[in-house]
Amino acid sequence: MNEPMDNLLQRWASIGAGFNIEPANEEIDLERLLLDTARHTPENARLFIMAATWLHTYGDMIAKHRLKRLIHDELEAETQPILGLLLDTAQQGTYPLEFETVIKQLKPAAKPKPLFISTHRNPRLAQLAKRKASKLSERWNLWCQPIEFKHDAIRPASWIIQRHPQFRTRADFRGDLRASILAALSHDAGAGDSELKLAQLSGGSRTQVRNALANLQMTGRITTHPAAGANRREVRLLPAA
Repeated sequence: MNEPMDNLLQRWASIGAGFNIEPANEEIDLERLLLDTARHTPENARLFIMAATWLHTYGDMIAKHRLKRLIHDELEAETQPILGLLLDTAQQGTYPLEFETVIKQLKPAAKPKPLFISTHRNPRLAQLAKRKASKLSERWNLWCQPIEFKHDAIRPASWIIQRHPQFRTRADFRGDLRASILAALSHDAGAGDSELKLAQLSGGSRTQVRNALANLQMTGRITTHPAAGANRREVRLLPAA
């Protein structure tokens, strides 16, 4: 039993990816799910294909500012090329390129190698992977064959949003800074302690965050109030209507 992998697949199943496993019954942190996916992708080729398909279909739901912050603060350097290949694969055929701003901060692996562990351990399979590697995977120095998106193995948006109503707002905001602010308030400890802390955790500048908060407060999604400290204001999520 591989508990980390099972937990990862359960989270993906909870947001509509076609894995034959009981879905997780929890609120899903999409951005940290992507970091964990990059960490475990070399163990499971289907995980890579299903994650790329989901992102190709529902990439608007990813909070890009926060994802960039999490990559910088939490993702190991050796794992970053795997996430780069995943996002680059997912954005193929989209316009504008969905994850281009995120990908700019990621670099290829230092040395070319197969993406998947099972291939890496076998010299003959490693050579085969090198010969059949896609141009995209070569760009990231992580050899793997071209994939086909498995759209028929992904649940429709209505199913996903019924299970995770907060994703509707993510989709409405198309991954902009407001989505990152709401995600940080939901998943990052201390994010609402001040505008400065929220800016750090959501990945925006303090001015950008203040402007976004004005919109979120106007639309009844957050509330702010004075707190101890010079010019400090706390920020709290309001329950969804």
